[in-house]
Amino acid sequence: MTVHLDTLLEGSPAYGVVDARDGVVLFRRPGHEAAFDALAAEVLEAAGDGFEVIPLTDETERCDRLFVAPLAQRRSFDPR
Repeated sequence: MTVHLDTLLEGSPAYGVVDARDGVVLFRRPGHEAAFDALAAEVLEAAGDGFEVIPLTDETERCDRLFVAPLAQRRSFDPR
């Protein structure tokens, strides 16, 4: 299945979406760990197809958030 950024921004029962500088953060909702893990794997695999993904972990080193940034957008940290 192909991951579309617009679809990710809608959220789901498994994760919520928070607007962040230069992108968004997808965060895992309690009770939906397996669904979020599957989504995270799919999104990480699709990275580079219009967006960049940085996994963020909790204190147990389990991915509980994903920072997603569109590639077409100029980043605030880009010196150009």
